[in-house]
Amino acid sequence: MRTANQLECGPSTGLQPVSEQHPGAQGPFLSPHVIAECRTFRDACALAWEHRANQGLTKQILAAMADLYPSHSSDYFHREKNNANGKPRRDLPAEKIADVERVLGNRAISQYLARRAMLTLMEEVIAARAHG
Repeated sequence: MRTANQLECGPSTGLQPVSEQHPGAQGPFLSPHVIAECRTFRDACALAWEHRANQGLTKQILAAMADLYPSHSSDYFHREKNNANGKPRRDLPAEKIADVERVLGNRAISQYLARRAMLTLMEEVIAARAHG
């Protein structure tokens, strides 16, 4: 069985190393207006997947490289909260965010969380000033 460190890139796999991206490829940070469109953590995860640096990357390979359960990785990056049977999908565990972002080649999830935290902080400041 291959481990994440043994995965191959190249023409036969359809994968290219991140260092060989085509010119103008998406950088690690997405534009703020794209992040602002995310309403939920699930939206941010799906956005990160959609903007992955290597479009040949599959969810199975991502799972191997980021140490995720392969059977759960489809749930993590789906925008719909529930599956076709109405059962809730799993959320990406917080401790896996850095690994997932490293493999995907963007920081969309962290950007969403930072934006959300900043909005919450600003809401508290505004409320404190209004009641102070």
